[in-house]
Amino acid sequence: MKTFTTRVVALSGALAISLGAAACSKSDTPTPASSGSASSASSGSTSSTSSASSTGATDAPEASEILTKAKDNALAAKSGAFVGEVDQSGKTIKIDFKGTSDGKTADIAIEMEGDGKARIISLADGIYIQGDQTFWKKQGAPASVQKAGDKFIKAPASAGAMTESLSLKSFLEKAFGAVTPEQLATEVESETVSGVDCWVLSDSKGKKEGALYVSKDAFQVVRFTGSVSSPGQLDFSKWNEDLGIKAPEAGQVMKIG
Repeated sequence: MKTFTTRVVALSGALAISLGAAACSKSDTPTPASSGSASSASSGSTSSTSSASSTGATDAPEASEILTKAKDNALAAKSGAFVGEVDQSGKTIKIDFKGTSDGKTADIAIEMEGDGKARIISLADGIYIQGDQTFWKKQGAPASVQKAGDKFIKAPASAGAMTESLSLKSFLEKAFGAVTPEQLATEVESETVSGVDCWVLSDSKGKKEGALYVSKDAFQVVRFTGSVSSPGQLDFSKWNEDLGIKAPEAGQVMKIG
């Protein structure tokens, strides 16, 4: 059981981090690629985005300046949240992530096309895992766990060493590591996303190859969008907020063994 639950924690962390790479997928030419990831369907936020300027914003800072400030603020954040979906290897992965920079506190819900749903809650006292029958079966869980229903199982103390893989910082480092100022279009646009006025940094080939939306007032990441070949969308919020993550109630945790 120890090996199994530890493996599940590692899988969830790896998926979250890999979405960071997808969130900043690069174009296939030397100059392109910006940020982007995740599909418009998940959070339904595409409909809430209205264009404030179809051309460049004349009062905008340089694209490289916006990128640097957004990256610095994101990596310095103590906590944050993002929700959305990405296409990865032809499969849609939906994610709802809330967590701290160090990964010691996190609440991650993941739904993988064909592989089921799972939720991981990471806290100082342990890591709790909840999955549907499809997920547990795919992970080769013991029969008792496959019948757990909506209950959580608690991972062994050894799984705590993997909390870094569940960290917001690991995700952001992966995402921003895929973007350089040289890959961005020089023109900065302006749009409103869910009521937030944003600067829009796009790939040198245009927003169809990925874009990063950054709030004008605080230079915080608001949205990553993906490319035509790697569609996706991730919407960010709750920077440096208390996320209110708590352990499941005792009655929701299934005892193993």
